[in-house]
Amino acid sequence: MALRIGGKEVRRGTVEQIFLKVSEYYTSTPVNVPVTVIRGEERGPIVFLTAAIHGDELNGVEIVRRVMTGYTPRQLRGTLICVPVMNRVGFLTHTRYLPGRRDLNRYFPGDSHGNAASRYAHTLFTEIVGPSRYGVDLHTASVGRTNLPHIRADMSSKKVRRIARAFGTEIIIDSPGPPRTLRAAATAAGVATIIFEAGETFRFQRNMVSRGVGGVRNVLAALNMTGDTRKEPRFRVVVKVSEWVRSVKGGIADILVRPGEIIYAGDEIASITNPFGREVSMVRSPLTGLIIGITTMPMVNPGDTICHVAKLEKTLATVENFCITDSHGKKMLLS
Repeated sequence: MALRIGGKEVRRGTVEQIFLKVSEYYTSTPVNVPVTVIRGEERGPIVFLTAAIHGDELNGVEIVRRVMTGYTPRQLRGTLICVPVMNRVGFLTHTRYLPGRRDLNRYFPGDSHGNAASRYAHTLFTEIVGPSRYGVDLHTASVGRTNLPHIRADMSSKKVRRIARAFGTEIIIDSPGPPRTLRAAATAAGVATIIFEAGETFRFQRNMVSRGVGGVRNVLAALNMTGDTRKEPRFRVVVKVSEWVRSVKGGIADILVRPGEIIYAGDEIASITNPFGREVSMVRSPLTGLIIGITTMPMVNPGDTICHVAKLEKTLATVENFCITDSHGKKMLLS
């Protein structure tokens, strides 16, 4: 079957660099998104690999780069469509968004006759997702937060479940994803897609990048696209419920927990101090679970997020078995 992206045919056994026009500036200069396609000599699935759909999320950029430079067509059965920077406009302007603070990841599958963000999304969806059977979208936490490495996936889909489990993170959050995200739109269109969340914005974090590269390689191995040996995680927990714990008061937050820590219902999460007085209030966890994300911004308003907790019930003992107890008596996942 012929594969064409941006009007360019990609033949078997070749690597093609394509500059996909997704929009243009008011100067009439095209906005081109670089796409690298590695098409194996042997037949196999087509998998897309995308990053920086939010222009400030950099870990995924390096993950895609390392994966796409790590394979030749002779080493691959099938095709890898690699897009290190989906939101090129946001990437160049050091922001999460497209112009007008439009979140590109809320406009899929897009509309060729819609607003600028919808048209941008439509081109990407048609050219990148359209030919594919599977996809991995790479993310970090948003500005002012950091995430424990984990997968988010709609585990009701057999195809999604296959690659989510193959990726090899200990934690999988089972959710379909917000409407009009790339993941939700692609999966609805029959292209099984997962997202990998790890780390924070505006940084290349080597440990997070390493986890991501290993996970993508695991997926390709599970799909029989490579000869790599798939690596299993120490344990695997599928979480169906997670909750954001929020501040009830404004002030300076002293965060008392870390990603990868087990928290028990009633435990202290943060103390909120009035910077102009002596008032101190304590934020406590409403549930027992694993901390998968925290704020890195100490200045909080009422309703601001403090941390993200993945609820653990029957799987609590499993996770506890892989923890160490620190000098403060807290249980942390071994890194």
